[in-house]
Amino acid sequence: MNWERLYAMLQICFMIGLASAFSAGFWSFVVAGLCRIAFGLGDDESMLLIGLPSFFALFLVFAKLLPKPLRKAGMLSDDPSKFGPWFKG
Repeated sequence: MNWERLYAMLQICFMIGLASAFSAGFWSFVVAGLCRIAFGLGDDESMLLIGLPSFFALFLVFAKLLPKPLRKAGMLSDDPSKFGPWFKG
């Protein structure tokens, strides 16, 4: 594997992982908060019993579904020439 392909793979994995973690964290926090209000749970119970499992489930779902919209938005690219001046030459 050459350095350009390695950099492209790392950039894609980092961007998908970061976007998935942010999205899953946001939505699991919202779901845990709503369940806390609806069922009268405490902070620890709602975050550990509802927030943490929903975070892991949503992270996997977002990791599976986000590459296509991110690629369409131009955040993911397979062309190594767009990654920076250090690959021109």
